[in-house]
Amino acid sequence: MQGMLLFFNELYSFLEFVCVYYSTILGFCAIVSVFVLGIIMILRGTLLSKSIFGRGVLWCLLIPVIFCGKLHVFFETQVGVRLFYWWYLLCNKRWLSVVYVAGMFIVGVWLITKRKRLMDSVNRLYDSTDYASVYSIKEFPGEISSFCTGCIRPVIVIPENLSSEKAQIIIKHEETHIRLGHLWILLAYDILRVLLWPNLFLHLCVGYMKRDFEGICDTVTIQRNKIDAYEYGYTIICCAKSMMQAQKKIGSVSGMSFAWDDGYKVLKKRLERIIDRKPYNTKVLIAGMVMMIVLVFTTIGIIKTYSYKRTNDLGMKSSICYVDDIENIYTDFDQSVVTYFDDEYIYVDGKALLNKYPKALSEDGWFYFAVGGYYKIPGIGGGGGWGELDAKEIHEGTIRIQNHTEIDIWNRIIMWL
Repeated sequence: MQGMLLFFNELYSFLEFVCVYYSTILGFCAIVSVFVLGIIMILRGTLLSKSIFGRGVLWCLLIPVIFCGKLHVFFETQVGVRLFYWWYLLCNKRWLSVVYVAGMFIVGVWLITKRKRLMDSVNRLYDSTDYASVYSIKEFPGEISSFCTGCIRPVIVIPENLSSEKAQIIIKHEETHIRLGHLWILLAYDILRVLLWPNLFLHLCVGYMKRDFEGICDTVTIQRNKIDAYEYGYTIICCAKSMMQAQKKIGSVSGMSFAWDDGYKVLKKRLERIIDRKPYNTKVLIAGMVMMIVLVFTTIGIIKTYSYKRTNDLGMKSSICYVDDIENIYTDFDQSVVTYFDDEYIYVDGKALLNKYPKALSEDGWFYFAVGGYYKIPGIGGGGGWGELDAKEIHEGTIRIQNHTEIDIWNRIIMWL
């Protein structure tokens, strides 16, 4: 029974540490994402407002954000401390860390439920017998906006009353979404929304990201399949009209919809871009994609270089506490008292110890030493070892006491995280 209580007590301490640690670093990422998202929205509305592929690439700026949680700048610069340190202090209040983790769970369940409901609805539809594709095609008995969904097993859904010409255009469009990896990107964005859920702008901006991907998909579909731009635009208008009349918007839940529930102005701009589009150079586009990938990985590498490691050794740092003077805890940075320690013993300079605590000469009491250990980020860590010394046993030479290590299985898991 006592063993079970000890296990659950250790498990509780472990889960508490995990909550505090991840809420702290993910909270830092959420704050950074606000600034990055602001840059994306400004650029897509100004310098890159007329660049279809440029607006899509901008969303890649969110990828390095998830690696920003352990940057040195949060703790070692005045600007970083002023902008971010308040979150660190809040997370030291355990209840807020629990709220953050609970929020991740709630948002995750919400998004998973939406996806499951959509897939359940799709699975109840009949397979199309009129159209063929490398992907599964299902027909909806009524008016909806055609869409694709499903990352591992993509499915294209179209209304059953489409004419053959319109259906072929829509199927090509949805195939392009799938081949360009838009469904996987949308899934990654949803995961980002879960991890950084306090940033409400991430939830609000998902529609803008879909618009940019629709623009890319329109351009690629028209050029690769040599479709007439006017015929393509007319198909979008017809689908949008049918969707508005039927009020069926299931495709916009967690898939990429051919003409989802956007306003008139957005639809008008989309049609104008289709009519005014210019052919793109495939080689230039591929070169741009390679440069973007290199830039993203380079940025991540720079961020990792200026971030705290997974586990950071505290070195020979030690702390000393005397039971009759517990308010005076001495931190030995220069190894003046605790001269050395290893996995078995702690070596103490008795004369230096008495100089720090002269009252121990005339009193009976115990000294406790905490040595070594690790930290994930400043102030959040553990491990190390401890030793105890009876004041009666102090002499002016070097004293060797046993080092009780605290690197158990829980600490090893934390060090790995």
